Amino acid sequence: MSLALVTGLCMSAQLVGSPSVDYTVDEVGTDFITITFTPNADAAGYAICLFEAGTAEQQFAMFGPWMGFQTMGDMIKAWGITKTETYQYTWTSQSPGTDYEIYVQCWDVNNVDADMIIIPVTTLKMGGEGVAEMTIEIGEFGGDEENGYYQWVTYIPNENVSLHRDIIIELQAYESEEWGEENLINYLKQDNPWDPYWDQYGIDEAQWTAQPDTWYIAFSIAKNANDEWGPLTGVEFKTPGTSTGVNELAGGKAQITIGADAVTATGNKAGSEVRVYDMNGRMVASARADANGEAVIPTGSLSKGVYVVVNGHSAQKFMK
Repeated sequence: MSLALVTGLCMSAQLVGSPSVDYTVDEVGTDFITITFTPNADAAGYAICLFEAGTAEQQFAMFGPWMGFQTMGDMIKAWGITKTETYQYTWTSQSPGTDYEIYVQCWDVNNVDADMIIIPVTTLKMGGEGVAEMTIEIGEFGGDEENGYYQWVTYIPNENVSLHRDIIIELQAYESEEWGEENLINYLKQDNPWDPYWDQYGIDEAQWTAQPDTWYIAFSIAKNANDEWGPLTGVEFKTPGTSTGVNELAGGKAQITIGADAVTATGNKAGSEVRVYDMNGRMVASARADANGEAVIPTGSLSKGVYVVVNGHSAQKFMK
């Protein structure tokens, strides 16, 4: 795309003068965007806000009625950075190879909004054009019966990797008819915009919920700068032997046991609802705690995939 200077001219019959904002896209990297904004003399002020391409309207539709936004400009002024003079800003921690839109809302001396300016920018991709390959290192297993058990796994990309997707799965589940190598590869190659951790860039040091004395396989697959997928990498490992497989939800009192066909939550308030969501944000199962604070949610009918158990104030992923 061209990074040439573009002038956004804001026009409206109600405006005093012709408030506008010029901008230059100064520099774009794999994870940052730097832009300089220059308002003209008729602009009393302006606000800037960055979104992934195509998501601003969705967020306005979702939050506008709740937060009292009458127009998109209201949302940009509430959420964005507000300035009155020339200003250079750098957005950091962005995803490589991703389309973004910077919304610019300016207004006149009477606080009347001009037309919205939308600046499209795409961050640079990581990686090269060779084969994208991953290295997996199995780290520490820790935790206890009270607070739950965890397994650290580090996924290391080579120089050609643009992005990668990582997972662990019980060996027994992987060897079943429901999974297997072909199904797992197809699953990992599917885009999942609802999961902020689905696409990984650079080294991924991941902490997974895991049960003691259990065989697992850690998997990773990556694609290069040309969007060509590399080979699936897998490492088998067995967690140390201890008792129980109970995991406490972070920040909460409820404990959960994740079984093959059910999720059991204990320690909840009687009548409270425990829910299971898929990675598209859809609630797929739920149950209410009984008088003893226990809720049992059958999961045997769920399709293979990653799910999240939510007890109202905390959440925990698990894999089916």
